[in-house]
Amino acid sequence: MNTRCFEIPTEILFGPGCIKRLKEHLPKQYNRILIVADEPAWQQSQARSILAEELSTRVVSIYADVVENPPLESLEEARVMAIALGAEAVIGVGGGSAMDLAKGVAVAATNDRPMAEYLAGRPLAVAPLPVICIPTTSGTGSEVTPYAVFTNRQSKEVLCSPELFPKLAIVDPELTYSMPHSLIVDTGLDALSHAIEAYLSKGARPISDAVALEAIRLIIEHLPAATRHEQRAMDEMARAAMLAGVAIAHVSAILLHVMGYPLTVFHGIPHGRANGILLPAFLSFANEHTADQVKLATVEALFEGVGGARTFVNRLGVSTSLKDYNVRVDELVQYIGHTTFDPESTRASMRSTRGDMLEIYTRAIGDGNGAGHAGVWC
Repeated sequence: MNTRCFEIPTEILFGPGCIKRLKEHLPKQYNRILIVADEPAWQQSQARSILAEELSTRVVSIYADVVENPPLESLEEARVMAIALGAEAVIGVGGGSAMDLAKGVAVAATNDRPMAEYLAGRPLAVAPLPVICIPTTSGTGSEVTPYAVFTNRQSKEVLCSPELFPKLAIVDPELTYSMPHSLIVDTGLDALSHAIEAYLSKGARPISDAVALEAIRLIIEHLPAATRHEQRAMDEMARAAMLAGVAIAHVSAILLHVMGYPLTVFHGIPHGRANGILLPAFLSFANEHTADQVKLATVEALFEGVGGARTFVNRLGVSTSLKDYNVRVDELVQYIGHTTFDPESTRASMRSTRGDMLEIYTRAIGDGNGAGHAGVWC
């Protein structure tokens, strides 16, 4: 048996109200802190008032102009603020975009090469600033991963380094209670795709499998109730998203994520929703071409109680037909050209070629089961 390493260097604080324990977990040497926050989360959740109290003895600046799928221009703006402050740590508050931008700022504040070079794989010359992540959504799991995603010239590119693991993740489900319905759905589907992709990856290992399966189970059980703002379900979704992040941190995303990015870039479909739209077509294709039928059967069995993956997604109010998003057949080849496709990097336990991507997109265009055909939970 090959020896494999499984490590999460991030200290994780989980539970309702745990943000109020930030002060006791924040090293005293982090005196000058840049907060990177997306404005809605900053204004609507409890994070703003609580952090004002928890950081009252520190020197703090706030960058709150975070946009979804942050471009490199936003990163440069935040970098200038971090350097002017003399930041000793960066706190990301919000969804994946805020946490990813915080990681990018941590790199850019200590490394002087253009960020595009690091996105292309250039090693970091200097360790980034320490990062603390405080999620206000239950989706990306960025609080426990070494990844940060940015938009660069109409493509989504990933910054990846073991040094990007946050030092501390504060996962307080209470901060997610103000999420609107659509965001609960979008981020929940993102977490679901993380867990499924981690489980079906060739890089999976027994520990990541156990974590991924628990995340899938939790999401299938609790996401419908979370969309109705039932607090216990939202607490469990915060747990599930974090677990899915732990799983994906060790094996990376596979074909589903690669294919979802063009739908976001060219049609403005939220990232998690894009993955959810493609999920039934992806699983259908995998069923015919996977090298691990046992694992695929395990995933499908988890969906049996809710009528299958397609019905599960449809009943969240999400159509799984690309035609409902005005995606045309003639666009599909263009999408494939704009993916960061690499047969090795997808690491799927199924055949993965550009032709296979076209087949999955085509199946999703022909999906006749829109959200209205299954009824909804919410």
